[in-house]
Amino acid sequence: MAQQRILLATDPRWRVERVRSHETAPQWSPVYTAPSGRLVLPFDAAAMEFRGDDGRGAWIDALTALRVAPAQRYQLRPQARESRCSVVVSAADGVADAPWTGDAAQRLLSPRALYRLRLHWRRLEAGLDGVDATPRLIADALAAGGFAHSEGAVGRARRCLVAEAVDGRTLSLHELAEAASSSPFHLARSFRRLTGLSPHQYRLHLRLAAALAQLDAGERDLAGLSHALGFCSQSHLGALFLREVGVTPGEARRELQAA
Repeated sequence: MAQQRILLATDPRWRVERVRSHETAPQWSPVYTAPSGRLVLPFDAAAMEFRGDDGRGAWIDALTALRVAPAQRYQLRPQARESRCSVVVSAADGVADAPWTGDAAQRLLSPRALYRLRLHWRRLEAGLDGVDATPRLIADALAAGGFAHSEGAVGRARRCLVAEAVDGRTLSLHELAEAASSSPFHLARSFRRLTGLSPHQYRLHLRLAAALAQLDAGERDLAGLSHALGFCSQSHLGALFLREVGVTPGEARRELQAA
């Protein structure tokens, strides 16, 4: 798996990079070793699997932040024949007070947190923000998020919800439960207990994360974007975006493009 790294900012304590992984087939990468503690944050809507040499696995989608321990050996596998872009925040050797130290290995980020982080990455790259602001933004994002459960019926359901965008369909709760080898009642209860969201809320958050990525890339056709992401209308996307992100889609695009 080839990787392209772009340095956004660095200081004696932190290093922030945008990393794009390219893969010609959905297969496991070579074994990587993390030289220091790091947090992998989503930057686009592509999904990927993580497998550590300690047996720990994770499903990394457009909402998931993943903590990697110092000297951790791991492999990655993309969901499909596509590239994935992430932002990797690494701690310098000897830095033990990173905002994710001791936190859960996998956390879900809200659409509002994703927008704030994405704006910060753009401002870092433009030299408008300092890297000293990064730890607090990350700490706030992790504290507001739920847990990204990757195993059992909930993990299988998360994979199905990500695959919906590729398949171009929306599964009912009964269809989602059947695909996850669970009952609708048990899946709905377990999903909310473990992630803090209902399956439908999770679906909407995935769509908002995809919308943010497209707006960041300069997308101006909001009606087309709404249709492509499965929203009923442009007004439906706009109302949900304003409620969950805190700004309108047009305002988000202007702020991200201005950075």
